[in-house]
Amino acid sequence: MSDLLRSLHLSLDLLLGRRLLLFAVLDAVVILLTAMSMLLESDAAAGDLYRYVFLTPSVLLGLPALAGMVDLERRAGCLDLALAAPSAEAYFVRRAAAVCLVAAIQGELIMGIAWLTSGQSFPLVETVLQILAASAFLGAVSLFWAVRLRTAGGVWLASAVTLAIMSQWFLFNPIPDRLHVAFGSFLPGAEASLPWLRSLAVLAIASVLFFLYARRRLRRPELMIS
Repeated sequence: MSDLLRSLHLSLDLLLGRRLLLFAVLDAVVILLTAMSMLLESDAAAGDLYRYVFLTPSVLLGLPALAGMVDLERRAGCLDLALAAPSAEAYFVRRAAAVCLVAAIQGELIMGIAWLTSGQSFPLVETVLQILAASAFLGAVSLFWAVRLRTAGGVWLASAVTLAIMSQWFLFNPIPDRLHVAFGSFLPGAEASLPWLRSLAVLAIASVLFFLYARRRLRRPELMIS
């Protein structure tokens, strides 16, 4: 566990540099505001919590952080050295995975605590899997554009447009409305399962395709350097 935390910290530190503290503070502010809102509003929905503690930080903070994963090396003038390394593919994948893993862990922990403290008021397994799928999709899309575009701004814009196009599945809220559909403590009922499984399948397939095309580009470094 300590090795994993050390690896995450090093990857985030290399990726964000001096902005790491700023991103951490902004993330903490989002969580604090959400917690205060839940305390003040007794009828706060778990669906709102999912949007505010996972989707919002992932898009507003995670996406800008991921946008510079390749541009950082290009601006430092050492992109050719990074691509020439035997583990060049894993090097950039680790950077994307660090950001996505932090977002996923944060989402899983807070939603898990909410599930326990709310009397298991929403299906936990559905929420956990949706967070993992959305995190993987965010990382795969960012990596896909990062190995094709030359600037972090271009990567951010292209990734944001891709997320907007795929918003029906990426922004899908896995927590069903308790007033309209039946669900259990771990899994939703048959009626709520269909749209969730459709979203999960689309995100999983898209993540694999985006990653494979990104890996194909990483294995041809002359296209990225030129």
